[in-house]
Amino acid sequence: MDILFKKADIEDAQRLLEVQKMSFYDDYIQYGECPGYEHSLEDMENIIKTATAYKIIHNNVIIGDIVVRKRENNNYYLGGICIIPEYQNFGIGKKAIIYIEQDNPDAACWELETPFDRYRNHHFYEKMGYKKIGEYRHSDKLVLFKFKKIV
Repeated sequence: MDILFKKADIEDAQRLLEVQKMSFYDDYIQYGECPGYEHSLEDMENIIKTATAYKIIHNNVIIGDIVVRKRENNNYYLGGICIIPEYQNFGIGKKAIIYIEQDNPDAACWELETPFDRYRNHHFYEKMGYKKIGEYRHSDKLVLFKFKKIV
């Protein structure tokens, strides 16, 4: 499967919002909340302006996105990686992680959060070199696990 990664522009905001809603719908239904699902168009435009947002493209169609935030001391935060459901389980997530790490060679470490009961996510991130470093209660229904990878 040919996959292309490009930095997103403001013009991509509407499609990226649609992609996030498709990708995070199940989380929203299960927990009654999901930041990725609840973004507005204005939120998405702000993300594109203040972070590095990448679009994941297949056959000239945006099928996913990745949001990266650079913090101090060359620490990076993977604010989200989403792929619409019909394109999941084809190795795109692995390609995305490899791509962002190569596109940000100054990174000393990467951090991310994922729901406590998303075992496939845990396995995936561990396979990509991340280690669980903690957890916290985001809300009454949702506990998030924190993962970190030292480069």
